[in-house]
Amino acid sequence: MNTKDHILVISTYALVGVIAAFIIMFIYAIIDPAVDDTKVFDIIGPAFQTVIGGFIGLITGIKIGENDDK
Repeated sequence: MNTKDHILVISTYALVGVIAAFIIMFIYAIIDPAVDDTKVFDIIGPAFQTVIGGFIGLITGIKIGENDDK
C-alpha cells in the first residue's frame, strides 16, 4: 500500500467515524424532549455539509493527482 492509498483509507475511516458521531448525536437530540429540534437542524446542517465537502475534496484531489501514465 503506497502513501496515497494509506491516506485514502485513513480519511475514509475518519469520515465514517464523523458521520457515525453525527448520526448518534442527531438521534439523541431528536429523542431528548429538552432540546429544541429547530436548533439541532440549524447546528448540524452546516457542520455536516462542511465535513462532507472537505472529505470529498480530499478524495477528489487524490484521484485527480493520480498518475495513470502506465
